[in-house]
Amino acid sequence: MKTAVVPVRTAVIGEGVDAVPARPVRPARIQDVAAAAGVSVSTVSNVLNRPERVSARTAERVRDAVAALDYVRHPGAAGLRTGHSSSIGLVLPDVTNSFYARIARGAADAAYDHGYSLVLCHSGDAPEREQGYFTMLVEQRAVGVVVVPLGADPGRLSRLRERGIPLVLADRAMPDRDGCSVSVDDVAGGRIAVQHLLDRGARDILVVNGESGIRQCADRYQGARQAVRSRRGARLRQVAAEEMTVAYGAKIADQLGELPDGVFCTNDFLAAGLCRGLAERGVRIPEDVQVVGYGDLDIASFVGTPLTTVRQPVEELGRAAVEMLLDEIEARAEHVHETRVFAPEPVPRDSTRTPGPTGT
Repeated sequence: MKTAVVPVRTAVIGEGVDAVPARPVRPARIQDVAAAAGVSVSTVSNVLNRPERVSARTAERVRDAVAALDYVRHPGAAGLRTGHSSSIGLVLPDVTNSFYARIARGAADAAYDHGYSLVLCHSGDAPEREQGYFTMLVEQRAVGVVVVPLGADPGRLSRLRERGIPLVLADRAMPDRDGCSVSVDDVAGGRIAVQHLLDRGARDILVVNGESGIRQCADRYQGARQAVRSRRGARLRQVAAEEMTVAYGAKIADQLGELPDGVFCTNDFLAAGLCRGLAERGVRIPEDVQVVGYGDLDIASFVGTPLTTVRQPVEELGRAAVEMLLDEIEARAEHVHETRVFAPEPVPRDSTRTPGPTGT
């Protein structure tokens, strides 16, 4: 079989046709066209989509570059030309965390049901990276963005809203005057977790928490304090983990001096690690120490002693965020910003004792 040889067309733009080095094997990009024509990327975009904004001479130079480089516009160019797109941005702090992956699944399902695609952006919870993603999403004419912040402050969120693109916050409540948000009542969740321990006889309770600057962690601890204040003789202690991971949960278990009789970990990863670390010390769960996690993630069922936890409707967070975003986009003047809060619920398993007849 003979192999066809395709000639490569070459040119020096604006100075007639001459031989120049062959273009790379990869398809030409809009940046290549801009460099060849000696103009900016935005000028090339204007020639392709809004030619009336560019002088005839410049437009001709750009079109010559397009022809010489065999530049083919991205399939999304039609959306850029009309100023509309069928994509929604989802900005997550950690795409490898199963909690955020479940939010993404709910968001993707809702987007698909409404005829939209989902663009996943991993921010690492870095403000400058969030800003970069917003710039890209605005340039690509995404219809809106769902943001899942971790350690966000009000000023940072305000700067995101100022980018001129509809925005919904997920896993964080914000005043509806500032826009739409969807979250879980974490104060109630912390109260449920510790009340569960108290009802099963625990009186010396340790909260293994994340950083205080994370709003969800602060809210869960506030709920824990509310529960303890309602029970005479109960005591609450707290220790903060540098990272809310299995490894740090195990590290805290190894460093504990006086053992509590009940532990509330503010996420399931910490709880799984703590259970593993306690088991390595010969501490029995739940006979010696009862443990409650938070989130009802997959790991809660896979640890040696299945983990009592507090369930969050995680997929519903993602789905609701996308539906609220699309209502803002499609209803326009009729849209009213909303703060939607979901209720958590306890999921008892083997890491806590069955209560006796008197609840102790």
